[in-house]
Amino acid sequence: MKPSIAFFVFIFLMLFRSEAQEIPSFYPFKGFHVGITGQAQFIQKPIFSLHGSDPAPKGTWSYGWEVGMEFSWHFAKYFGVSVGINYGTALSYDCAIYWRTIPGYNDVWGVANDYEDLRSPMQDEEIMFPIKFEFHYPLHKKLFFTAEAGVKFKGIFNRMIYGNRKIKTYTHTLSYEETDIFFSRAYRDISKIRCDLLVGLGFYYKFAHGDLLRFIAGINYAFSPDLVGEYMYLIPLSGGNFFVKNDFFYTQISYIHTLNWQKAKRYLKKQEYSFSSKKERREKIYELF
Repeated sequence: MKPSIAFFVFIFLMLFRSEAQEIPSFYPFKGFHVGITGQAQFIQKPIFSLHGSDPAPKGTWSYGWEVGMEFSWHFAKYFGVSVGINYGTALSYDCAIYWRTIPGYNDVWGVANDYEDLRSPMQDEEIMFPIKFEFHYPLHKKLFFTAEAGVKFKGIFNRMIYGNRKIKTYTHTLSYEETDIFFSRAYRDISKIRCDLLVGLGFYYKFAHGDLLRFIAGINYAFSPDLVGEYMYLIPLSGGNFFVKNDFFYTQISYIHTLNWQKAKRYLKKQEYSFSSKKERREKIYELF
């Protein structure tokens, strides 16, 4: 019996020793991450309706932006969730107006019958809160496919500041030689909390020091119009209505700090490794990644 007991004790100690010396996981999608993000937005045209003789203005594409911070938790090998706080374009709209007649020389009005861009988009910026669910899958040691879906909340701070039933008005007047030609007015309920849908696809690239760079392209879909308004051609008298939804395509780049560098330094210190230089320690950390 004694040799058998000694054998089992030896096996138990070897297993315990192996567990104690096990190298921790430095997989980049594990645990808590923090990052910074920036994105460009290509915003959908506003929709105009006609209630008069002249053709309605044509909505044109406009541009926006967002920057912010992201806090994520990767609870499984392929899945994670994130919450962000962003500041940027909450809505933007622009249009081309129809010129039936235009002012000429010596107070003579000429005929144009054509559209011309206003080139003066109306924009609003505010703080927004995206919440996303994420999937990622390795394609290479340093390259990962990712897909995200979530929602973005707008108007939370406006609701806290202004309370209920607060309307913001946007007006635009186009004049030529002190003669008003075109007028528009839009209304936005800035006390209302709004929600947009986010869906995107892209890639992660892992740096040698364990952090990540993410490229995403996606769409933002607004569930309801952000503002409604009316327009009027003053010469000749003609007008209609329009509304704006903040639907857009976006391209986003993000730098994600994984905290793995600090984790690796603590591991090497605990294992009592000794290095002749910081360069040697850095190379050992790279081996762990």
